[in-house]
This record gives sequence, structure tokens and C-alpha cells, in this order.
Amino acid sequence: MNVFQMSYDNRLQGWYDLRTRLKELTLKEKCVEVDKWWQRAPLITHHLHTLDTKNWPDPWELLAENIYCDVAKALGMCYTLLLLDVSEIELVEARNEQAEDVILVLVNDAKYILNYWPDTVLSNTLSNFKIVNKIDINNIKRKIG
Repeated sequence: MNVFQMSYDNRLQGWYDLRTRLKELTLKEKCVEVDKWWQRAPLITHHLHTLDTKNWPDPWELLAENIYCDVAKALGMCYTLLLLDVSEIELVEARNEQAEDVILVLVNDAKYILNYWPDTVLSNTLSNFKIVNKIDINNIKRKIG
């Protein structure tokens, strides 16, 4: 069953179990599994705005609200990776080759690109995107505490 359709306690436990299971994996494996887990979140069109980071929820509020747009999903991915001690993370607004706006999680100097296509972690294809805005990852780190 999809953890995002379950109670808050189950979502919280599922998120904890994910992080516990991924601790010893390689960076690539962590990225693939984190992306896969958050891709199961049900999507709405708009919830969080990239220019309003001070009002973004912390990780526990994000899971409690259980409302996800592309920005919220990417934020969840960032929180998860940061709690797994993955430090080389960027959150960016970008435009793909079809001129569509996307929110990407870049890991390890964009070696891995998350939150673009379900069940796909792109590798070394940042040239397919034009970065429009970089979101300060320190604001996200502060929300964790």
C-alpha cells in the first residue's frame, strides 16, 4: 500500500524505515530509492512557492500536511538526503528542452538529478536544463534543526 495514503504515524514510520534502510547504500542507490519513495506522493498543481522558503514546512509538518506539489516533493527529497548525511545537494528551478518549468534536486554536483521523471534518476544530463533559480539549501537545513 502507498504510505502516502496512510495515517501520519504510518507516513512518519515509513519515512524513518526508508532512511534506516538506505544508510549503508551507495550515493547512487540512495538517490534512486529516495526519488522512488517520494514519487509515490500524490500530486496537486500548486502548494509551495519557491520564493516563499521561509514559510515552507519542516519535514514533520510536510508529512503531516500530506499535500505535495513538485516543490513539496523535491523538498521531501532534500530533507531525506540531508538526514542521510548527503551534503552536496542543490535545489533548483530549471527549464527543460521543451521550455517546461521543473524543480530539480541536484546531488553531487549534478551527477544525480532527482524529481524530474518518475522512477528515473538522471545522471550527468544537466545540459538538458537551463537553471533559472537556485534555492538556498541552508534555509532547508535550518528547518531540520
